[in-house]
Amino acid sequence: DVYKRQLKTHRMLQAGDRVVVAVSGGPDSIALCHILYQLQQTFSVELVAAHVHHGLRGSEADQDALFVQDLARQLELPIVLQQVDVHGWRKKHGGSLQMAARTLRYRCLHQIMANEGASKLALGHNADDQAEEILLRIFRGAGQRGLTGMPPRNRKGVIRPLLECHRYEITSYLENRSLAWRQDASNLKPWCQRNLLRLEILPQLQEHFNSNLSATLLRTSNIFREEEQFWQSLLSEWLDQHSAECEGGGLRLPIAPLLETHPAMQKRLLRRVVEKVKGDLRSFGFHHTEILLQLCRSAAANSQIDLPGKVKAEKNYGCLTVGLHHQPPEDFSYQIAGPGSYPFPPLNHRMVLEYAAADPATEFSRQPNEALMDLDKVSFPLVLRSSKAGDRFRPLGLGGGKKLKKFFIDAKIPKSQRPRIPILCSGEQIVWVVGHRLDDRVKVTAKTNRLLRLLYLEGLE
Repeated sequence: DVYKRQLKTHRMLQAGDRVVVAVSGGPDSIALCHILYQLQQTFSVELVAAHVHHGLRGSEADQDALFVQDLARQLELPIVLQQVDVHGWRKKHGGSLQMAARTLRYRCLHQIMANEGASKLALGHNADDQAEEILLRIFRGAGQRGLTGMPPRNRKGVIRPLLECHRYEITSYLENRSLAWRQDASNLKPWCQRNLLRLEILPQLQEHFNSNLSATLLRTSNIFREEEQFWQSLLSEWLDQHSAECEGGGLRLPIAPLLETHPAMQKRLLRRVVEKVKGDLRSFGFHHTEILLQLCRSAAANSQIDLPGKVKAEKNYGCLTVGLHHQPPEDFSYQIAGPGSYPFPPLNHRMVLEYAAADPATEFSRQPNEALMDLDKVSFPLVLRSSKAGDRFRPLGLGGGKKLKKFFIDAKIPKSQRPRIPILCSGEQIVWVVGHRLDDRVKVTAKTNRLLRLLYLEGLE
């Protein structure tokens, strides 16, 4: 069977999974629920039925809920019923009625997953739904990635076992087993784009251009998905080689090698970077990619742009840094009394200090988060603080003093990252620009008797 092949090919279920099955009462969801019910022992999984009442169709929607409750009782499945306020959400956030209902439905189902301790959410989308989705994306101007359509499974635990089953096959499955379902009358009227496409446009296309259009579009989406997997591995390989993580979850990459790649690669790399930083690509369209590419190609040495979703992109010293807008860090100052571990909650870091005997072979640490200094050249309490105007120190190996601002510029540290770099002081003297450079006056020498070792670590424990 097609659905069994889908389940196995895409490894949708693993033994021990708790699966929330979205059941609207329509033919697709009823077939899905029965199929998974028949297979739950084969795959060693537990099922939980879930029904979302959108509050849009009055008594008809109430009857849907009762129908699904009755089905769950017959199959002896636990069921969760939730009602959402679509009109209220739309009034507050705008958008179409269909989009508001979809947003709330998905949000509700994922919350049910969390409450039930489920690892999977099974949805009843079929091959004809996929064809409609691909056509809609074509009309909206999607790229290759968009034309892969709905994925059989995703990282959020969503699985679509019926994605290669056509509606007529699902209807036959139900009729052959004398299984009842509910018919949503609103699906029979062209009141929204998807219904108009399903009821009027697709039949015309099938009559005049391709009688097997749904299957053709499904095959096309599978081809695109396979190619997209290749692209994703290529992008990951390039970013692993060239990009680096920044403080606050951003990514930094060199512009020259980026612009040496093919234009298609450039755009995909930039979109992938934004996706990694932001978590998704919602509201980030083709023209935003072009704007980001223009920033990389511009002659300006330093410039910055804002992008949707609180994303910012900054060009500095031949590198592009993409991150999220964060609240400017407030000035901070912490005292460090002596050896031990000191958490700094606002910074989400801790510092560990320990004494050690001098080792003639030890001069300094090459790890950015570690510092070794002559214990006799510092005095407690040490102070970890934010930088301030006029700060100066003597960078190790330089032989003279330097303004901290000039040090940051010469080290090509983006301006947006500088306020987040802690400064460690002994009295009024800077002894370590944390993560970047030790002060020359506290360095370990042949005359050092006792070492102070410091580690600046992510996390509070």
